[in-house]
Amino acid sequence: MQRFSFKVGLTFIEGQIRWQVRRRLPTGKVQLESDHGELQNLAYSEILSRWVSQTWLIDEASLGSLSDAIFVTTPRDLSTYPIDQQCEARRRHHYLVVVDPEANPYKPDYWLTLIAEAAKQIGDINPPSSPTVHNWWRRYRRTKSVLSLIPHCKPSVGPRSKHRYKIFEEAITTVLMTNQQLPKVAVAEEVFRRVDAINNSLSAEDRVRRPSRSTIYRWLSDLQQDLVDTARLGAEAARIKYRVALGSVKTGDVLERIEIDHTPLDLIVIDKLTKLPLGRPWITMAIDHYSRMIIGFYISFNAPSAHGILQCLKRVILPKDDWLARFPDITGPWPACGIPELIAVDNGADLHSEALEAVCLEMGIQILFCGSKTPQHKGAIERFFRTMNTGLIHRLPGTVFSNVDQRGDYPAEKMAVIDMEALVHLITKWIVDVYNVTPHRGIGTRPIDRWLLSADRRIIELPVHPQHLEVISGIPEKRTLFHYGIELDGLQYNSDQLQVIRRRSGENRSVTLKYYEDTVAHIHVFDPYDKTYLKVPAKLADYANDLPRDVHRLVKGHARRKFGDHVLSEQLLQSKAEIEALVKEALKAKKMGDRKRGAAHVMHDSESVIRSADPLAEAQRPIKRVKQQPPEELPAGIDDDLPEFAIAGEGD
Repeated sequence: MQRFSFKVGLTFIEGQIRWQVRRRLPTGKVQLESDHGELQNLAYSEILSRWVSQTWLIDEASLGSLSDAIFVTTPRDLSTYPIDQQCEARRRHHYLVVVDPEANPYKPDYWLTLIAEAAKQIGDINPPSSPTVHNWWRRYRRTKSVLSLIPHCKPSVGPRSKHRYKIFEEAITTVLMTNQQLPKVAVAEEVFRRVDAINNSLSAEDRVRRPSRSTIYRWLSDLQQDLVDTARLGAEAARIKYRVALGSVKTGDVLERIEIDHTPLDLIVIDKLTKLPLGRPWITMAIDHYSRMIIGFYISFNAPSAHGILQCLKRVILPKDDWLARFPDITGPWPACGIPELIAVDNGADLHSEALEAVCLEMGIQILFCGSKTPQHKGAIERFFRTMNTGLIHRLPGTVFSNVDQRGDYPAEKMAVIDMEALVHLITKWIVDVYNVTPHRGIGTRPIDRWLLSADRRIIELPVHPQHLEVISGIPEKRTLFHYGIELDGLQYNSDQLQVIRRRSGENRSVTLKYYEDTVAHIHVFDPYDKTYLKVPAKLADYANDLPRDVHRLVKGHARRKFGDHVLSEQLLQSKAEIEALVKEALKAKKMGDRKRGAAHVMHDSESVIRSADPLAEAQRPIKRVKQQPPEELPAGIDDDLPEFAIAGEGD
């Protein structure tokens, strides 16, 4: 993924006019000069606003030795290359991570030891030389993108003695990887026995030659010993043996380490229309370890997943001005944005997704999967959750507190009055106007002050194409392009730009695409000729607009059961209305679990709240006249106004 930062010479394109960054002024603004010599001074927020809205486009030629083309569409990603080239690029990236040329300047002999260590980690018997790795680094350091490591030829073939090594792998499974803790000589004897058994049925010229005992011992020494010890000693014994005591995490700048974690909020949220309690939503929060600044969050009724991490990561990277514009009463700034160097997340199986790893690999972000039962590995975010609970959540009506003893006889469901929209507003206001500006005991200053001080001396990098964040987080798929477009999940997608691909190839052809779980309104199709992604809308726009994919699958299944396999668009719209009615009934169900599932189907999350607050979307939405109802009386002691926040003298 290509990046940009505010350096002298960076050029923006506005129609036929080019604006070039000249200098940073003492006022904090940036001076830009046009092709005609016109000067204008703009704040960073003004430039970022024009960049996000794509009024200003980045001139990629001003980034350095990247590309001479100016892409209006989104460039290709790693998934569009052949599998063997992807594997080779990941292999080369692994060597660069272990060698770490930024910390270890080029010294051929020293690099050889690091390369050998890297090869041992992945079982590579043909490691590269020091000059080769140095050549990879020269290509990689300009963009920090794994795409620069794509080889120009096929990667090398694997080991020559594949058959004998396969016998060795079978032997260690039955002899070495058991709790009997047999010695390595037993492995060699088992390999010899298996080779002899195979040779008994073969002719003399076809027999397999025995590997020597020293070769078997060398193979054993190349095994990842922590996995061997886990099988032989037990998981807990291996964990204790390989535990690392490094003290507290040390960071020297913002965006060096971002800690991301999930937790169920200690609050029951109600539905905005029915006023019925839906249950406790999940919040995914991101904190900058150095400044303790909160730099993004995502709230949803769905369980923690890689999708939640990606949504939170998108909020981390993008500027917050558009988000804050939805809430006029929030007066403070939220300057946190940029591509982080490392994100620390949980080690759950649901977070080990190809989408998350691909996004981080393309953006040059390292992923640190923290072990289970080790909250100290993400101490900053764990401590923040406690601060947020005591400073905000436990003060709101409908809180369930942290445990049963604290809750006592408090009727949380009856007292709940906060809906999702109000919750997003409250959390944003508390983060910006309270937490970020309250002195933090751990760092000795306010998070916002430490962020601004560090951001002023380091380079904050942002993606050249903001829409690329959506594309690379999509789910890859392959489909055939016909004259009517592409069919996916029973919906057809087509556009004039898409049909250009078919006209150039002269036939129906297979294409790569990305689709999204939060909407069926559009997909992105990779153009194999221009090497860019095209945004292709659904042909049935009235049906697909603002429709999550899981709800569409419910609608499609309902329509097939009712009308058969061949469903018309009118029947699909009718089924959608029936499913929406069922979801609304679920929101009114007696069981809170049913209401929570209904809320998840209608995308009750922080992103849908922000999308629904879009002034343009509101202006285009038809006005529904609702009969005014007298306001319901709240339980005694409950106020429907937002709580008053008082900034404490010292934060945690």
